Amino acid sequence: MAEHSREPKKFLVLTWHRFLDMSIELAEKIVSSGKLPDTIVAVLRGGYFIAKILADYLGIDSIATIEVKFYKGIGERAERPIVVKPITEDMRDRDALIVDDVADSGRTLQVVADIARLHGARTVYTAALFYKPWSIIIPDYYVEETDKWIVFPWEVGETLRELSKEYGSLSRAATEIGIEEEFGKERIDRLIRIIEKSDKLKEAKLNKPMSRSHTTAPR
Repeated sequence: MAEHSREPKKFLVLTWHRFLDMSIELAEKIVSSGKLPDTIVAVLRGGYFIAKILADYLGIDSIATIEVKFYKGIGERAERPIVVKPITEDMRDRDALIVDDVADSGRTLQVVADIARLHGARTVYTAALFYKPWSIIIPDYYVEETDKWIVFPWEVGETLRELSKEYGSLSRAATEIGIEEEFGKERIDRLIRIIEKSDKLKEAKLNKPMSRSHTTAPR
């Protein structure tokens, strides 16, 4: 799930249709700049959906991925970035476009842009659907500025699971956040049943004793 700021608690629920509209608008901004990348670098996880669509719209064959997470060390106040999955393409002499779903703190985009430069990228630009006003960097291309907690369509289940602890149930979380209104009650009711059943299956799998494999030694 993308990093979110929870105070004040305001939610922006993004539907798939709105996501596609914003992706088109982002692509328009990129081509209007007259700068077309050689490689699009998708920041996992949320950036991959946008990067894949941008690559299709812009006719870019080269898509790289990278995953960066932030961990706090013992006694450290600031978070430090850890590259969980390194960049997957050769960046030397390439014009790179770093793509994420949202520039929240801005640290992820900044770190990945620095990594692309260290790997020899000729130019590095950044893009995101959303930009938060407190981000340490402003993406070169973005569609909308918001201070809301964004619920992306590919993380609806994850969001409901997390916020059901606060709201007391999955259905209440869906109502309070606005997911039910945007996606429709029937669809969300089906999704909630899937979440409940899958969570029970996971729990049963974890509690199931591991079976021992028996092998017969050759005589």
